[in-house]
Amino acid sequence: MTTWRDDDAIAFGEKVISILDTGRFTATYKYAVLLSLIDLCVESADENGLPPPSLSGREIGRRVFAMYWPQAVPFDGVPLRQSTTCGDIAERILRFRLEHGVVAGTSLEEAQAAFPREMASLECDVIETVIRMPLPKLQRFGSGVAVSEDRFIYRIGWPDEVAASRVRRPDFDDRLWLEKRAGELLVRLSGLLRPLIRQQWAAFVADRNRERTDEAYLDEFLFGAARISLTPVRRSLARAQRGRCFYCRGQLRSRVEVDHFIPWSRHPDNGLDNLVAAHSGCNNAKRNAFAAVHPHLERWVGRFSPSAVERRRLDVATRRLSWPRDPERTLGAARGLYLWLPQGTKLWAADGRFVDHDPDVARAALTTPGRDRFMLAADQPGDYDA
Repeated sequence: MTTWRDDDAIAFGEKVISILDTGRFTATYKYAVLLSLIDLCVESADENGLPPPSLSGREIGRRVFAMYWPQAVPFDGVPLRQSTTCGDIAERILRFRLEHGVVAGTSLEEAQAAFPREMASLECDVIETVIRMPLPKLQRFGSGVAVSEDRFIYRIGWPDEVAASRVRRPDFDDRLWLEKRAGELLVRLSGLLRPLIRQQWAAFVADRNRERTDEAYLDEFLFGAARISLTPVRRSLARAQRGRCFYCRGQLRSRVEVDHFIPWSRHPDNGLDNLVAAHSGCNNAKRNAFAAVHPHLERWVGRFSPSAVERRRLDVATRRLSWPRDPERTLGAARGLYLWLPQGTKLWAADGRFVDHDPDVARAALTTPGRDRFMLAADQPGDYDA
């Protein structure tokens, strides 16, 4: 078992990069699994920003399925190749979409509501593939007779060549036991590893589709936030915020936009709790930055109090729109990211103004007492003027 000293985050990151640089890749599965591991560790963070000791292989499979879902549509009219073999996950999902007439832009949740049994079967198929294929083989370096293995991220309790029938059994133990500090280091390094993994994923796909695309355009197609339209939730968010821009607290009149409070580039979360209505100017000024703790994070955390007016209005919108939502997961992601941002990281406060990050101040805002203390701030329109 690999152990890590306090200054070994760089060594851990180098090992992850070595997987990307030296591992044998016949499909994009390993990229998807790595991103899913990071996302689950971030979202599962406790009030100290620490991930749990184990993760579910089935949940990783669900994340991989959700990651491939918006990608599995024709690119410029032609399907993309994401594998050197036939029948990979992306191809199976694309075939399903074509057979059932599921057009681009249809969310995973919409498809599950329209085709519950068929989608459940497809998801189970993807989960089984992830558990049997990339999870046992992810931590291998090199290829052929020179391949070596170092399970420095996680250990599994099933054999590398596990039978499909065993995976389908209800008593199958799908847990991945994270090695010491591995989950913490995935969270700490997520801001560096995520764009690198995405870049290599896009490069892999571009290399197999050289005649049709360039890598820069492909990255937006594969991972862009605009793949799922946020227009349906815009009016509901504005109403929940009493017609005020979430950031500057000015009146929302025209050109209302929907922003990901936790930046999409740092953690892809389209859940209703992570979305806010904002002026176009505020949204464009914030871009991919983290928002300042005071007042933005404090006000946002106030949404999670059961007695907050904004929370109750979001509850109504969730039922009416059937929009995906998991408050604890979204709040966990905020803990996992804000609490591991280095001291002095520049956080966006207002147009043209950034402030230094203080993890202790963020911790106070993200604890339960902090949520209670700032609950009223979330319910008061116009309490901050940028």
